[in-house]
Amino acid sequence: MSLFVYSTIVLHANLQYAEIPVSEIPKVVKHSYLPVISTLLEMPKVEVVLNFTGVTLEILNNEYPEIIDLLKLGVDEGKFELTGCGYSHPIFPLLPIEDMKKQIEFNQKVLLKVMNYKPKGFWLPELAYDPLLPAILKTYDFSYVFIDEELFNLSNPLLNDANAYNTPYFSATHYIIDFLKAKGFFKKIYKFNKARKGITKFCKQTDFSLVELKGVKGTITGVKVPQSWSILSTASVLGFPFINPKRVARLLSKFRDASGLVIPYGTDIEFFGYRSFIEGRLPTEEDLKNLIQHMLKVKNFEMILPAKYLEKHKPKDLGYMKTGSWSPNRRLDLWTEDEDNRKLERLCQEARWYFAHLPDSDITEEMWKHLLLAENSDGRGWDPIPERRLDCFSQAYEAITKAREKYLERYILKRK
Repeated sequence: MSLFVYSTIVLHANLQYAEIPVSEIPKVVKHSYLPVISTLLEMPKVEVVLNFTGVTLEILNNEYPEIIDLLKLGVDEGKFELTGCGYSHPIFPLLPIEDMKKQIEFNQKVLLKVMNYKPKGFWLPELAYDPLLPAILKTYDFSYVFIDEELFNLSNPLLNDANAYNTPYFSATHYIIDFLKAKGFFKKIYKFNKARKGITKFCKQTDFSLVELKGVKGTITGVKVPQSWSILSTASVLGFPFINPKRVARLLSKFRDASGLVIPYGTDIEFFGYRSFIEGRLPTEEDLKNLIQHMLKVKNFEMILPAKYLEKHKPKDLGYMKTGSWSPNRRLDLWTEDEDNRKLERLCQEARWYFAHLPDSDITEEMWKHLLLAENSDGRGWDPIPERRLDCFSQAYEAITKAREKYLERYILKRK
């Protein structure tokens, strides 16, 4: 019997992007969203996962309805599967449970209103996970969640990050960090070769098998997304020496005897046509097309949507995954340690205090929306531009102001 490689890719879109000013949104849509989505629609045998945040879908629906039309066409033709997400792309493990639920509910409402769509899978922003999520996601009828393969591996056996006796974790991303920081031509060449070999080794060792994640009050199916493969695929479309789409395809062919849904690429749509990891190297939709075409040439290779794949394939193993993200150290400190972020969290806590002391009937959708937008991870992590950081501060301030006014009106002014 012939063995198949079942595969898909995941493309993420967020118009609240940390490094993208609001004024650049028209360019993002014109040079990235429109050509990438159009190209995917034109390609036969292509089935991909798309994650558009609720905020992004609202902007597109109001200002760029042609993109919404293309997304609907892809869904109708069975080429696109959309995922659930947090409305404003928050770091879920950093949120109180009520905020987690509101982020999901607001996002679901947008998907239903704009796309008339109810997703089965969930994309965690920055793949940040905690053991409460299986129960929460099941409450909203999600059947599976994408998870970081390296974080899952790090969780088995369960290690304490704070234990000084444990060996510090070295991820696939660290190879790239070392390469980018290297100074001098020969040092750069040495670090590049080390990164190429190290990442290839990570890719060969990938276990794509589905896992049933144990969480609070139940389980949920986890679909692994390996960062090493995304790095390799990105390098191939950027045209790095000795790394090309043909090489990626050759590595994929090795997984014909392996179980699971192979995901060799999970990345931001914006990296095609708008911005790049490396200065002077900007891949386009044609580079993405070239990569996918090489993948499709692999013997017995089939692109398939996860929801369709999961109808016939179930996890055989139970597993536990610890709290973390797909940041290089698999921790959450990227979004917590910065002093601005600490101040932002204090402001969000202040807003939540007022929310907790008001009846639900007094908390308007507008008030919730301000708080959810203040929780946007792109205004906090990596290298946000001041505009994105200030937007988080402004949204937190508005949430506090409106909630405080309602609080004073109900409990203070009435007494007078």
